Amino acid sequence: MLPTLKQKVAHLTSVHNPADTRIAYRECFTLAQAGYEVVLIGTGDAPALPQGIRYVGIATPRNRFERMTRTIWCVYRAALREKADVYHFHDPELMGVGLALRARGSKVVFDVHEDIPQDIMENKPWIPAPLRRPVSCAAEIALRFLQRGYSAIVAATPTVARRFPHRHIVVVCNYPRIEELPQSGAPAFADRPRAVVYLGSITQERGIDELVSAMDSPLLGADTHLLLAGTFDGDEEYARVGAMPGFRKVEYLGYCPRSQVASVLGRARAGLAVFRPAANHDEAIPTKVFEYLGSGLPVIISQTQRYSSLVREHECGIVVNALDVAAISRAIAYLTDNPEIAQAMGERGRRLVMERYEWSSEATKLTRLYAEIA
Repeated sequence: MLPTLKQKVAHLTSVHNPADTRIAYRECFTLAQAGYEVVLIGTGDAPALPQGIRYVGIATPRNRFERMTRTIWCVYRAALREKADVYHFHDPELMGVGLALRARGSKVVFDVHEDIPQDIMENKPWIPAPLRRPVSCAAEIALRFLQRGYSAIVAATPTVARRFPHRHIVVVCNYPRIEELPQSGAPAFADRPRAVVYLGSITQERGIDELVSAMDSPLLGADTHLLLAGTFDGDEEYARVGAMPGFRKVEYLGYCPRSQVASVLGRARAGLAVFRPAANHDEAIPTKVFEYLGSGLPVIISQTQRYSSLVREHECGIVVNALDVAAISRAIAYLTDNPEIAQAMGERGRRLVMERYEWSSEATKLTRLYAEIA
C-alpha cells in the first residue's frame, strides 16, 4: 500500500554495519519501493546501498564506551535533523533515543533482532560473569515497561515476539529476496570447485573453530576448501584462527558486499550454518540458511537449530552435532564428493524457499504495519 503523502522514514543503527542485510537490503529497500522517503543513519562511511536510500554517516566509535555515549548522542542529533515521520531503530542501546523521539510526537518502531535478555547471558563476554544474570533480568524488566512507549515492535522471530505484549507487533523474518541470489543458470555442481561456503559474522559461537578444524580432516582432499566470507571480531581473533592447521584450506574473502553474494555462493557445493548450542542461535531464523537454500545449495546445519527439522524433512542438507568436528568433516566430504546428490538436495531447498520462505511475504507485513501507524 502506497502512503497517501510521501512520508519520511529514518532507520537508526549505532551497532550494525549500515549495509546490514536485514536493515538496508530488506526493510529500507522495501519501504523505498513502497513510496516512502528513506534515510539510513549509521556509523562510518557510506556503503553501497540499494536505490532509493539516502545515507547519513556519523563517526565510527573508537571503543565500546564511546559507542554507548557519544555515538548514541550523535545518532539522536542526526535523527532530529531529519524531521522524519517515522523513526525505526535497530539496537537496544538506542531505546532511550527512541523514547526521546516518541516524546517529540514522532512515530517510533523498535526492531528487535534477537532475544535481548538471552543474548546478554550468552553473547556478552565483556559483562563479568557474576553480573550477567542480574543484567539480563534488569533488561527483561526494562523491555516489559519501555516497549509501551513505542508505536510498534518489529520482531525477527516468533520467540523474540513473545517478549513483547504490544498491540502493534509484527514478526518480520530474515527470508531472502530471490532476485539477489544465483539463478538457475549457475554452473552445475560437478563443474564447481570442491568448496563449501560460510557467509556471515565469524565468531566462536557461530562455529568457526569447528569449521576450520574440520577442514584439516584426512577425509577431505587437498583441493577441498572453505570459502569464508565475513569479518572476524578483531585482529587477535583473526590471528588465532589463522594459526589453526585447517586454515591452510581456507580462502578468506573478508566482508562480502551484497553485490558479490551471488557470485560467492555460486562457487560452492554446500553452505555451512554450524552454530554452537545457544538459545539465541537455536531459535534464530538465520538469513544465511535461507540464502544458501534459495541459491540452490544444500546446507550443513547444527541439530539444535530451529530449522534443522525442516532440512531433514525436505532432504535439503545434512544435520550435524555442531561440536562434533568429525561429523562436520564427513558431511563436507559427502556433499563435495557427490555433486549430483548435493545439487538435487539444493534444488529441493530452492523450491522450498521460493514457495514458503521468500521475502515478499515479510515485505507485505512490514508495509502493512507502516500503513497502520504512519
